[in-house]
Amino acid sequence: MPEEETAVETHEEWALRKRRERMQVTRYQAKAALLDAGLLDQCEAVVAGSDDPQLKIAWQEAGFIRRSAFVDYVGAQLNMTPEQLDQLFIAAAKIK
Repeated sequence: MPEEETAVETHEEWALRKRRERMQVTRYQAKAALLDAGLLDQCEAVVAGSDDPQLKIAWQEAGFIRRSAFVDYVGAQLNMTPEQLDQLFIAAAKIK
């Protein structure tokens, strides 16, 4: 029976994953950053057009976590790369 190969993260992949795990912003910061980036209306349209009640609840919550299914889904619907999402979170975190 052949052994299964286990994927091993590089140091860079590990560091990126850890950075993303710490990215969290308030609802205000996220919406302000989306507004600044010209993406707020599109994001609201994605949420409004979804049949997923959990997605709609997530939009109404107090904060956003970078490594959440909500962020991944909406980012994909807006054709954003993971790096663009990272930059959006970095910009949002600077908003006070």
